[in-house]
Amino acid sequence: MAPRVIAGRTIDISRGMSHGLVRVNLSDPVFFDHPLDHVPGMLPATAVLELAEHDSMLMQDSVTYRLTFTRFCELDAPIQVAAIREAGGTYRIEVTQSGRDVATGSLRSRERQLCTEHVAVPALEAGPISSELVHRADTRNVAIGPLTVDGGRVWARIREQDAIDGLPPRVGAVASLLEAARQLATVILHRWGEHPFGTKMIFVGFTAEVATAVPRSGEARAVSWQSTPPEQTCKLRIDVHSVGDHAIEVGSILIATRCVDGDEYARLRAG
Repeated sequence: MAPRVIAGRTIDISRGMSHGLVRVNLSDPVFFDHPLDHVPGMLPATAVLELAEHDSMLMQDSVTYRLTFTRFCELDAPIQVAAIREAGGTYRIEVTQSGRDVATGSLRSRERQLCTEHVAVPALEAGPISSELVHRADTRNVAIGPLTVDGGRVWARIREQDAIDGLPPRVGAVASLLEAARQLATVILHRWGEHPFGTKMIFVGFTAEVATAVPRSGEARAVSWQSTPPEQTCKLRIDVHSVGDHAIEVGSILIATRCVDGDEYARLRAG
């Protein structure tokens, strides 16, 4: 008898088993905001979080979530996600397609203690940044506001609505931070990395140390990045802040990206 399936936005989970199948819905208005020739990395990344929530892995106040993509996820074959518990409470994450790894990673309770020092924060605009800058076709899918540069640090307010809705609260909280950081990284690669529009930005992987709790009503959040030379922008540390009169760091996300032109991208896809 086939296992009972619990429906989620991004994954069908087999009851009693820490694995599931990623839902690849080409009409999804967020993950397939514009035409793609592969499954975007944020879809399996979010599916892992839905699996984690189902298995009570997101009950901790904060987590360290790592994921590295080893090949493209194709549109025409099932994508499986598994979480294997190891000694010490860490879960090993495996994302596979057609019997091959497409991503590997881990999820565990966060151990690093955050700095609770209050730091000055510039005035941050609340509206959306240009959708073109973050490679979104629909403005409703823009996760951050316009950039503010202050003392060499680049700031952007995280928009109040979830970047990816229709998810369990803790899944949505983490996924929205990942998407906000990913969008800030995209802008940085254009403006500070000096990559022209038309450049293909391949999501290589991330390490996120973030809270799982849903923000309190009225709580503002922001992402920031300390500017570096263009050659150092392939790996970015994006800090996450709770913002009031001052900013307090509440997490960080390291993002690795590979930028290629159209010809190199075609060769990668052909290979």
